[in-house]
Amino acid sequence: MQFIRQPEDLVRTLAIKPEFLKTHGRDGVINYSEWSVPLGRRFRALKLWFLLRAHGLENLRTMIRNHVAWSEGLALRLAREADFDIVSEPMLSLFSFRHKAASGADADEHNLRLVNAINDDGRIYLTQTRVDGRVAIRFQVGQFDATAEDVDAAFTVITEIARAMA
Repeated sequence: MQFIRQPEDLVRTLAIKPEFLKTHGRDGVINYSEWSVPLGRRFRALKLWFLLRAHGLENLRTMIRNHVAWSEGLALRLAREADFDIVSEPMLSLFSFRHKAASGADADEHNLRLVNAINDDGRIYLTQTRVDGRVAIRFQVGQFDATAEDVDAAFTVITEIARAMA
């Protein structure tokens, strides 16, 4: 049994559909995460075994180190831009950011519209989350064949679309 001050915090933390898995955007969007092996524990070991067999330990180490470095680099680039705030510093290859809304505009609504506009553009795909109750946009380098050029292109897409909305 657990005794907690606010049960809704526990429910939100252990939700089957956490904020970053909620699909936003156009109607009719297919959520492929619902078409795959569940996000549960049963098949994780098998997936890890296949991953190690297919790529090898040294290749995985190199890939992870690159992804971490590229993510940190993108966070630094966005932090240097006056109209962006880094909300959560990079942890491995994941960080979150917000774009500053125009004066008087709802910042959460603005960032939801931004993540939807980026995804509708089709060049990259990002997800949203909430940090300290406020909407933030998540960025993670994780695709096996991602390159430094892909992360540079992501910077271009993010800044281009954000500034077109302003």
